[in-house]
Amino acid sequence: MKTNMLSRVADGMFWLNRYMERTDGMLLTLNTFYILSFDKEMNDSQGYRPLLEYYTDLTKNQIIESQYDSNFVLKYIICDNHNVDSVKNLVRKARENARGSQDKITKELWEHINSLYHYMNSPELPRKLETYEAVGIITKLKNDLLLYNGILHVTMPRGLGWCFSSVGKNIERCLQTISMTQAYYKPINYNLDGEEDLLYWRRLLLSLSGYEQYLKSYSNISHNRKIVQHVVFNKDFSHSVMYTLELIDKYLEYLCIDNISPESRTLQNQFGRLKSMVKYTDYHNLTNQQLEDVLNDTKTQLVQFSTDFSKLFFSYT
Repeated sequence: MKTNMLSRVADGMFWLNRYMERTDGMLLTLNTFYILSFDKEMNDSQGYRPLLEYYTDLTKNQIIESQYDSNFVLKYIICDNHNVDSVKNLVRKARENARGSQDKITKELWEHINSLYHYMNSPELPRKLETYEAVGIITKLKNDLLLYNGILHVTMPRGLGWCFSSVGKNIERCLQTISMTQAYYKPINYNLDGEEDLLYWRRLLLSLSGYEQYLKSYSNISHNRKIVQHVVFNKDFSHSVMYTLELIDKYLEYLCIDNISPESRTLQNQFGRLKSMVKYTDYHNLTNQQLEDVLNDTKTQLVQFSTDFSKLFFSYT
């Protein structure tokens, strides 16, 4: 039998994992771009641009000025107080939500978040990012987020808190996947019949932890359409749009099972339409325009679903 949970606590669980998932995705992307920036033989037309466009509110001109500036990007993404979505600020917001939900999260999870928070606030961190220690810092933070996900998975009870956490996490992951995918298809006009090589797609796949799985699953020809199949429609890839939508659907059903209100049914129907739009898209015969539309429409509808989900469960007005 499910027990009731205060909407304030449920809201905290939801946002704790949205913030941590955003941090995880951002660090993975930053690590990928930073390591590949040392490969001088690679023709890199974008630099850090996809990272800066999605994860910051810098203006277009600021992004153009700094898209190849590793020192600036590292400090701005990791520990800039003025960047609302810096790792430092996201971890701070995650910790605030964890503290408000402390009786619903495990001691191990709280201690890990707290430890990460204190590390992010160490005064020497910005200076170290300008030295050879930068790569070690990025690796440590990336591993800390992996550890967070492990502790979450192993220690958290599978009740209401887990469901709200999982919905938040997968909304965030799905939006990241769509936005990063758009960042690589937009410059080539969503051309599914183009001949971009694997080097072009490597950054996207590494940013989504999907490079190795892609190499094992697909032959080395005509990547443009296969990348879509992998990052959007592949139910066995944990960062794909379809995989994350399936998980949101599963936990939404659990949360709504005892809720017979019209608003609950409306929300389930709304999400069902969104999931079906992706699920029943014929990606083998997808046109360039349809790909652009599916990505845009899925993102727009998922953002609206997140808003309506919050209104129903967290009493947002």
